[in-house]
Amino acid sequence: MPASARVQSRTTGIPGRYILSAASKHMVVDASPASGGAGEGFVAQELLVGALATCAQAIVHAKGEELCTVPSSVLVEVESEREVEARPPAYSSVRMDFTFGGITDDQAQTLVAEFTRVCPIYHTVASATTMKVSVCVLEN
Repeated sequence: MPASARVQSRTTGIPGRYILSAASKHMVVDASPASGGAGEGFVAQELLVGALATCAQAIVHAKGEELCTVPSSVLVEVESEREVEARPPAYSSVRMDFTFGGITDDQAQTLVAEFTRVCPIYHTVASATTMKVSVCVLEN
Protein backbone atom coordinates (compact mmCIF):
# COMPACT_ATOMS: atom_id res chain seq x y z
CA MET A 1 0.00 0.00 0.00
CA PRO A 2 1.52 3.35 -0.97
CA ALA A 3 2.17 5.98 1.68
CA SER A 4 0.96 9.43 0.85
CA ALA A 5 1.03 12.93 2.22
CA ARG A 6 -1.22 15.84 1.47
CA VAL A 7 -0.62 19.46 2.37
CA GLN A 8 -2.36 22.68 1.52
CA SER A 9 -0.88 26.15 1.30
CA ARG A 10 -3.13 29.18 1.47
CA THR A 11 -2.61 32.90 1.37
CA THR A 12 -2.98 35.01 4.51
CA GLY A 13 -3.60 38.46 3.09
CA ILE A 14 0.02 39.37 3.86
CA PRO A 15 2.14 39.36 0.69
CA GLY A 16 4.65 36.50 0.75
CA ARG A 17 3.12 34.80 3.82
CA TYR A 18 1.24 31.51 3.69
CA ILE A 19 -0.26 28.95 6.04
CA LEU A 20 0.88 25.40 5.34
CA SER A 21 -1.55 22.79 6.64
CA ALA A 22 -1.52 19.02 6.88
CA ALA A 23 -4.59 17.52 8.53
CA SER A 24 -4.99 19.53 11.75
CA LYS A 25 -1.39 20.82 11.83
CA HIS A 26 -0.51 24.35 10.65
CA MET A 27 2.59 26.48 10.28
CA VAL A 28 3.49 29.89 8.91
CA VAL A 29 5.69 29.82 5.81
CA ASP A 30 7.17 32.86 4.11
CA ALA A 31 8.53 33.54 0.69
CA SER A 32 12.20 34.50 0.79
CA PRO A 33 13.02 38.21 0.77
CA ALA A 34 14.29 37.77 -2.81
CA SER A 35 10.79 36.57 -3.75
CA GLY A 36 8.95 39.36 -1.95
CA GLY A 37 8.45 37.74 1.43
CA ALA A 38 9.59 38.69 4.90
CA GLY A 39 11.58 35.50 5.40
CA GLU A 40 10.52 35.47 9.08
CA GLY A 41 8.86 32.04 8.87
CA PHE A 42 10.40 28.97 7.31
CA VAL A 43 11.05 29.40 3.58
CA ALA A 44 10.68 26.62 0.99
CA GLN A 45 14.41 25.80 0.83
CA GLU A 46 14.50 25.39 4.62
CA LEU A 47 11.44 23.13 4.51
CA LEU A 48 13.13 20.92 1.91
CA VAL A 49 16.33 20.42 3.91
CA GLY A 50 14.32 20.31 7.14
CA ALA A 51 12.35 17.36 5.79
CA LEU A 52 15.63 15.61 5.06
CA ALA A 53 16.97 16.31 8.57
CA THR A 54 13.82 15.13 10.34
CA CYS A 55 13.62 11.98 8.23
CA ALA A 56 17.24 11.31 9.23
CA GLN A 57 16.45 11.79 12.92
CA ALA A 58 13.41 9.49 12.77
CA ILE A 59 15.25 6.70 10.96
CA VAL A 60 18.41 6.94 13.09
CA HIS A 61 16.28 6.77 16.25
CA ALA A 62 14.19 3.82 15.03
CA LYS A 63 17.22 1.87 13.75
CA GLY A 64 19.15 2.68 16.91
CA GLU A 65 16.34 1.16 18.99
CA GLU A 66 16.13 -1.85 16.67
CA LEU A 67 19.89 -2.48 16.78
CA CYS A 68 20.25 -1.63 20.50
CA THR A 69 22.57 1.21 19.47
CA VAL A 70 20.88 4.29 20.88
CA PRO A 71 23.03 7.43 20.70
CA SER A 72 22.94 9.81 23.67
CA SER A 73 22.66 12.68 21.17
CA VAL A 74 22.22 13.19 17.44
CA LEU A 75 22.67 16.46 15.59
CA VAL A 76 21.82 16.53 11.89
CA GLU A 77 22.78 19.64 9.96
CA VAL A 78 21.73 19.96 6.34
CA GLU A 79 22.81 22.70 3.96
CA SER A 80 21.69 23.21 0.38
CA GLU A 81 23.33 25.36 -2.25
CA ARG A 82 21.50 26.90 -5.18
CA GLU A 83 22.90 28.84 -8.08
CA VAL A 84 20.50 31.78 -8.19
CA GLU A 85 20.99 32.46 -11.89
CA ALA A 86 20.93 28.80 -13.03
CA ARG A 87 18.29 27.82 -15.56
CA PRO A 88 16.44 25.67 -14.88
CA PRO A 89 16.63 26.63 -11.20
CA ALA A 90 17.81 23.74 -9.05
CA TYR A 91 19.90 22.98 -5.99
CA SER A 92 23.50 22.35 -7.01
CA SER A 93 24.39 20.39 -3.87
CA VAL A 94 23.14 19.22 -0.52
CA ARG A 95 25.41 18.39 2.41
CA MET A 96 24.38 16.44 5.51
CA ASP A 97 26.54 16.41 8.62
CA PHE A 98 25.70 13.92 11.38
CA THR A 99 27.20 14.34 14.86
CA PHE A 100 26.63 11.52 17.36
CA GLY A 101 27.30 11.16 21.05
CA GLY A 102 27.38 8.00 23.11
CA ILE A 103 28.12 5.44 20.38
CA THR A 104 31.15 4.26 18.43
CA ASP A 105 32.13 5.43 14.97
CA ASP A 106 31.18 2.02 13.51
CA GLN A 107 27.75 2.22 15.14
CA ALA A 108 27.23 5.76 13.83
CA GLN A 109 28.27 4.71 10.32
CA THR A 110 25.78 1.82 10.48
CA LEU A 111 22.93 4.11 11.51
CA VAL A 112 23.69 6.60 8.74
CA ALA A 113 23.99 3.77 6.20
CA GLU A 114 20.52 2.60 7.25
CA PHE A 115 19.19 6.14 6.81
CA THR A 116 20.66 6.47 3.31
CA ARG A 117 19.31 3.04 2.42
CA VAL A 118 15.68 3.58 3.40
CA CYS A 119 14.84 7.32 3.38
CA PRO A 120 12.68 8.24 0.36
CA ILE A 121 13.42 11.95 0.82
CA TYR A 122 17.17 11.25 0.72
CA HIS A 123 16.83 9.15 -2.45
CA THR A 124 14.66 11.76 -4.17
CA VAL A 125 17.09 14.59 -3.41
CA ALA A 126 20.20 12.48 -4.15
CA SER A 127 18.82 11.52 -7.55
CA ALA A 128 18.53 15.19 -8.49
CA THR A 129 21.72 16.76 -7.12
CA THR A 130 25.14 16.14 -5.61
CA MET A 131 24.74 14.75 -2.10
CA LYS A 132 27.52 14.67 0.51
CA VAL A 133 27.14 12.97 3.88
CA SER A 134 29.63 13.15 6.78
CA VAL A 135 29.61 11.41 10.15
CA CYS A 136 31.32 12.60 13.32
CA VAL A 137 31.30 10.96 16.75
CA LEU A 138 31.99 13.03 19.84
CA GLU A 139 34.49 11.69 22.36
CA ASN A 140 32.85 10.15 25.42
